[in-house]
Amino acid sequence: MTTDTRSDDRPVGGRRFARVGRVLPVALVQLVGTVVATRLATGAGPGGVDGGPPWTQRLGDGVEPVFLGPLAWVLLVSGIVVLPFRWRWPVVVLALTLGTTIGYALVVSPRGPFVAALTMALANAWFRGHRVPVYVAAAVAQVVLPSADTLTGRAPFPTVTTTTLCLAWLTVTIAVTELVRVRLVRAADARRARLAAEQQRAGAERVRIARELHDSVAHSMSLINLQAGVALHLGAELPEQTRESLLSIRDSSKQALVELRTILGVLRAVDAPSGTSDRAPVAGLDRVPDLVDRARAAGVDVTLHLDGPVDGVAGVVSRNAFRIVQESVTNVMKHAADHRATVVVDVGAEIVDITVTDVPRVSTVTGAPRAAEAHRGHRASSRPARVVGPDTEAAWSTRSSGSSQGNGLVGMHERAAAAGGTLAVGPTPDGGWSVRARLPIGEPARPTIGEQETDG
Repeated sequence: MTTDTRSDDRPVGGRRFARVGRVLPVALVQLVGTVVATRLATGAGPGGVDGGPPWTQRLGDGVEPVFLGPLAWVLLVSGIVVLPFRWRWPVVVLALTLGTTIGYALVVSPRGPFVAALTMALANAWFRGHRVPVYVAAAVAQVVLPSADTLTGRAPFPTVTTTTLCLAWLTVTIAVTELVRVRLVRAADARRARLAAEQQRAGAERVRIARELHDSVAHSMSLINLQAGVALHLGAELPEQTRESLLSIRDSSKQALVELRTILGVLRAVDAPSGTSDRAPVAGLDRVPDLVDRARAAGVDVTLHLDGPVDGVAGVVSRNAFRIVQESVTNVMKHAADHRATVVVDVGAEIVDITVTDVPRVSTVTGAPRAAEAHRGHRASSRPARVVGPDTEAAWSTRSSGSSQGNGLVGMHERAAAAGGTLAVGPTPDGGWSVRARLPIGEPARPTIGEQETDG
């Protein structure tokens, strides 16, 4: 049984540093503690026998200290060197540390915390669910380590104290590791339960929003579409310009209904399997030409320059880029219908540049016509263009106060920020208005909610 499903995943960045950094205290304990213990003088034990591990000795009887040779140092350090790889090969690291620890005990009369690396390897393997290898390693350590001096002739037989202390060390190591594992599992279960509850509440809120949108906006848009169709059917003798306006209203309301129903479907079935929806996809950059055509049908002089492969832009960037263009063109249709508008979408290798500008068809020496000033309202044309980022969100509430269209500017800012880009808006010297957005291609990776490092 394996309790850590990420045991074979290679850590990166801070996680890798954390896993390697946890070895440093173990290395310090094993090296410094063992060296200090070997330099202590030891004497005859209760049975009058010299040698053996330090826990069977009485200090201060003048016995010479133990000096570590090159082989002992190699074995002592090797058990520490392999520990950083425990996340990749826990059983292999356990076997290597067991071998180096036993080898050290056979080469030198073991004293001090020379089992620190083996302790970490045992805990790591147990934590990751490799129970049988841990039992085997513990059994080998229990048999060999207390009798290392006996096997090498440094002591006639292993003492009860040595055997008991080794058994206690192994039992405490496994018991503490299991306690930590159980606590982490319970904490993970609690996080998953909280996440499930949050997702359930979010789902209920999405359904409520979808119901409200359907009962209000969708119903009103359906009536608009129906009444425009009836007017076209009954008004055969209407002026051509009036019929074109009605056609534009009918087509625009129909397209809005399609997009609204798509959004409602996403809100109601956000967790449905992919490929099960029969709705049209959410609008992206590939729908900008259709948007410009509808604006032209409504009587706005719009020129489109679309450069680069729009199919290479997807997800949040494509959707938000389309909405920024849509809001900018809508503002021209509402407030500057007598202006010439230019939409430029430049798709580069890493950046999508969007520029929507409008200029008066007739300019004057002193500035734009009064009609061009009257339609601004929320734009505050006396202010210079500003670059909008996450730090300037508060400035928009002041700028858009007292105007229903201020929410459109806030929405453009939020969409640019959500895609990790920036937005610049402001008047042009010739009496027009300019909206510029720069959006990086590619969505930033988002950390999994509740993910926690669980390394042994």
